[in-house]
Amino acid sequence: MIDHDLYEDFAENPLYLDIVPKPQHPEESKFRMVGTGPACGTAGDRIPMVCPECGTEVQTSSNSCGHVECPSCWSTWARRAAERTAARTWGYFETGEAKHHPRHITFDVDTVDFKAAKKKALALGFTGGLLVIHPWRISKEYAAIAAEEAERTHSNRYDALRSTPEGLAALVWSPHVHILAYGKGIPIEKCSGEYQYRMIRKLNSLDAVQGVAYYLFSHTFIPENPNQRVYRYFGVCLPQKLAPSWTGKIGDLLRCPQCNNPIVFPGSNTCKEVSHYVAEGWHVVKKIPVVRIAGSVVDPKNKFDMPYFKNPTFWPRSA
Repeated sequence: MIDHDLYEDFAENPLYLDIVPKPQHPEESKFRMVGTGPACGTAGDRIPMVCPECGTEVQTSSNSCGHVECPSCWSTWARRAAERTAARTWGYFETGEAKHHPRHITFDVDTVDFKAAKKKALALGFTGGLLVIHPWRISKEYAAIAAEEAERTHSNRYDALRSTPEGLAALVWSPHVHILAYGKGIPIEKCSGEYQYRMIRKLNSLDAVQGVAYYLFSHTFIPENPNQRVYRYFGVCLPQKLAPSWTGKIGDLLRCPQCNNPIVFPGSNTCKEVSHYVAEGWHVVKKIPVVRIAGSVVDPKNKFDMPYFKNPTFWPRSA
């Protein structure tokens, strides 16, 4: 998993507009950030834990509803979503079909629309992966506050802002897309001054994919409908194109979202046990062609179980 806030990666390239003037947009009132809804009331006591390696502080609880909107339990949702999406995204590399590791790419969009975002990702030359839309960025006047609080708490800037009086007032409407994707992308001439997309980094392991996915889920939006998701797959990573042979859960230790080391209760060496999603045997789904005989559809895998082969009255008469 990543060992620092991705802010440093974005700041390296001035074409990535991380700080923008505050606009007004009619969509702005439709969306709320992850963890800003009503509390579940069942989370139990807040229990602090700390990473002994990097010092990151993590707030845990004795119980968790695991809902995306809950200010106490959203991190459980983000961890579970990161595990599942990372498994599928990295799974395509495990099939052997990809020659290169997935990459973290970002580009701007005009609105929060997954269909338009998928279309643009493909048009930019990426063949598939995970797609997450962020409706906001940190406004210019709060950038310094966010950076200072993030450094103090060993967290990313968006998580740090949750605990400040500024809160969501520090954000400005500015939709953009993050993809963890395969494909070369269309070439961009150096010094062209045109911002089409930004390649943040290569993701060389499952842990790296999971770490970035958790970071992206930590400050995306709450879906308008409980049955909706805040992410989409596209291209080669779609469920109908990529599938695992086995999925399940295994025991694991709760790990630091920054460096992936097990975190402990302060002043001790005691860790917290959790379950971890695992998917293995990833393979590209091969379409089986449909066979039509005498107007009937026959499944090639089970054709001898079809009525056409069992009952001679279905057989076509010879000329």
